[in-house]
Amino acid sequence: MGFSDIGLRHIVDIDGQLLGIDAEVIDTASLLARANCPVDSLVWMVRAGERVAIEPKQLIRLSEQDVVFFETSSARNWSSFELMAA
Repeated sequence: MGFSDIGLRHIVDIDGQLLGIDAEVIDTASLLARANCPVDSLVWMVRAGERVAIEPKQLIRLSEQDVVFFETSSARNWSSFELMAA
């Protein structure tokens, strides 16, 4: 069953919260607002076990085939080494 079968174009996970989004491209502030997170939070895209920092107000193209995973800076206490590595 595809996401379109249940009436959603894109599904994203933000800090464990699933959101259905119809827009193909969304900026980080709008994404955070939909998840009821502070819009100035640092956002990380989690892909294949790696975290990639997403710039504030950066546009993100969403996948129709995959759930896209994001974490905010408040989801975990990051060490300064991890932040520098991003």
